[in-house]
Amino acid sequence: MMPLLLLALLGLARLTAAADPVKVSVYYETLCPDSKKFVITQLYPVYQELKDIMLLDVNAYGKAQDYAVGDSYIFVCQHGPDECEGNKMIACAKKLIQSEDVFMAFSNCIMTVFTAAAGGPQCAEKHGIDFAPIQLCYSSSEGRRLLHEVGVKQRTAAPNLDYVPWIIINDVYTDNQQTEAEKDLKKVVCDAYTGDKPAACGEGRFMRFPIYSRRPYGSHGFQNWFSRYWNY
Repeated sequence: MMPLLLLALLGLARLTAAADPVKVSVYYETLCPDSKKFVITQLYPVYQELKDIMLLDVNAYGKAQDYAVGDSYIFVCQHGPDECEGNKMIACAKKLIQSEDVFMAFSNCIMTVFTAAAGGPQCAEKHGIDFAPIQLCYSSSEGRRLLHEVGVKQRTAAPNLDYVPWIIINDVYTDNQQTEAEKDLKKVVCDAYTGDKPAACGEGRFMRFPIYSRRPYGSHGFQNWFSRYWNY
């Protein structure tokens, strides 16, 4: 009787300790300075520490727009046509790179070198990725279709997006949570996780950076509302 009771208690303890991962959805732009800072100082380092309790959904689109032309699309991106190319490249890389670790390393490299698609070959070589299929994808109608799909997804998940990076935790967005995630994503993820906290959660808060008001003009300045460029 006692061994059976002990096994039952152990099983209950395992169920109690287990929990769903924290879903972190991010919508960003490949040439946005605020996006760059978030990816390289928060998202990627925290992913490396806490990926076992995180479910990532990373998307490059942001304040872009797209328009159907025949059976394809043209894009307007906040930071110009190079950003559109970079966003398409990320959409293609997300589809073609099978390993999330490799995709995140590639994405972090792209935001570090900060030249959008121009940094693709360099970052692919650094992380052992065959860049040719990615380049073929983002240079073709497939890349345009994939980026359009990211836009549809973003408009559904974040219809009020007026700033990038836009951060959603467990499919819920709040302004306070956005501000906290930009400052200390590690704490946000650890606080949201309902299972036994991993050791990394007990090592104190991650490095903080000053966050300024993102109202009323969104990411890094009023002038962004006047800068629009076509990309085919």
